[in-house]
Amino acid sequence: MEDQSRIEEILRKREKAGGPKFERMERFDAKITPDQFNFLKKTARQTMKTRSGEKAERITANSILRTASEILRELQIDLKDQDIPTERALLSLARHKLYEF
Repeated sequence: MEDQSRIEEILRKREKAGGPKFERMERFDAKITPDQFNFLKKTARQTMKTRSGEKAERITANSILRTASEILRELQIDLKDQDIPTERALLSLARHKLYEF
């Protein structure tokens, strides 16, 4: 629990130093399916409801999208010599890499 408090304190200091987190981000619009939209909203709502203690920042659908994007980035999928004809193929490649991780 002490580590969590320390992390939240660091986040608050960063926000104060550079303004609100959302103001330091790039705007990006994406088309998603209704199921994806509902999942993001439901997950954000559940996350916010189940938190206890001090809440350092709001968790939103955008937070969840950024988290998923960061996970994909950390997987470091090499796309140079990949034949990825569809989104489904990209998803399959990402899943495979995630299971290796």
